[in-house]
Amino acid sequence: MKLKFCIVFVLCAFCSSTALAAEIVDVIDAAEPGNPIDVRLDVNYDRALRRSKITREYSCYNEAPCPLTPDTQAGQLVNVKELRYERITQRVTPRLRIGLYHDLELAVTFPIVVGDTQGVRFAGNGGKRNSAIINADRSTISPDQGAQLFGVPVYPNLMPGLPERSGLADIDVALRYSPISQERDAQRATWTLELTYTAPTGEVMKAGNTGVGRGVHQVAFSTALSRSFSYAEPYVRAGFIHSIAASGSLFKDYGDQQQYVGPGDQFHFKLGSEVSPYYDEITGTKFYVDFGLGAVFHAEGRDYTELFDAIALGARDQVNDGSNLDKSGQVNHAFFNPESQSSVAGLAHDGITTVEQYVTFDAHLGAGLYVSKSAKISAQISMGHDTEHFISNADIGRDLDGDGRVNRPDEHNPTYVPALDASGRRIRVEETTIFMVGMTLALII
Repeated sequence: MKLKFCIVFVLCAFCSSTALAAEIVDVIDAAEPGNPIDVRLDVNYDRALRRSKITREYSCYNEAPCPLTPDTQAGQLVNVKELRYERITQRVTPRLRIGLYHDLELAVTFPIVVGDTQGVRFAGNGGKRNSAIINADRSTISPDQGAQLFGVPVYPNLMPGLPERSGLADIDVALRYSPISQERDAQRATWTLELTYTAPTGEVMKAGNTGVGRGVHQVAFSTALSRSFSYAEPYVRAGFIHSIAASGSLFKDYGDQQQYVGPGDQFHFKLGSEVSPYYDEITGTKFYVDFGLGAVFHAEGRDYTELFDAIALGARDQVNDGSNLDKSGQVNHAFFNPESQSSVAGLAHDGITTVEQYVTFDAHLGAGLYVSKSAKISAQISMGHDTEHFISNADIGRDLDGDGRVNRPDEHNPTYVPALDASGRRIRVEETTIFMVGMTLALII
């Protein structure tokens, strides 16, 4: 008898096809018989740790051996180790979801950054015992060595002078709709569409403040498809994000031959599966495990980077307040293109740089428990990696008269920074890892 009961229990748990839809495609309902409206409140907490190595192009020209890379032959262009970067971001994100009609919902998200701390330091030996130690005496961006190696040195503000940011970030408003639902038609997959608008509600991040807003209007569209097979529900999701600079942001059009105004477009892709080994349709109790892989392609554009605060604070402190000479009599050259005819020519750089295209890869693993039809708790961990890319990649301008040179003021790109964007001076981010842990509590009314 006991054996028969166990067999029945296992079959019911693992062969149910009426389980709730996977979280990625689940949409709140309204106007249902006996249930005119559904309202759900989610509160998510996450903590993200980002670490990177920062290198810089260096040309040996005719030097042999190179002062920074003795093993490099003269005339070679190499990326030399410079800095280590670390950032810890903690967020609490309430989200209100309201059912509007059959498989149609409105969701409003209020991200609150409770702590965003970052540090930049010289690379040291990079964790390798026999590696050369990078410090102020061997770095191309330090006042001690930079002025000797470059005629146009740049001195970022290193830790502990970087701000700790916090506050309300940019609010999201989304419409989510499932034109096809497996819950309504067991023979078909669930298909969900999502249109999201992000408003520039947060205080814009600028040098010296503690704001966390990006200063962009953002429009995102995504589509997701899932199909429940017994206890497993594989899914796929693809999306696109486009950003438009808002007034008061650092993304400005300075005219002439400026390449980009704001951040590049993003293309998202995620593939995974949700596994529900237990689901009780009567009580609404459900346990699930979610795992998958994802990728985001970031197109080239002007954006915030790992060195945004460091470059902006270094430029502001050493150019605007009159203390712009180092002990060698050199000026910190972190300023907008002085050869352009723009009104910002020669002014202190604001930290926004032209970022080369790159891809972020990530893997996630999560689990959740619906303790009833009206309450849920879940947790997730993920690990990501950015491909190597330059974070100072602006072109000098465009040849308009066909003489093969960019030599007229109207041919110059105003956002080009000679100390950062010229070949042999560009800054590159490598070995980026992103670790994230999160937890979500949800109440369904």
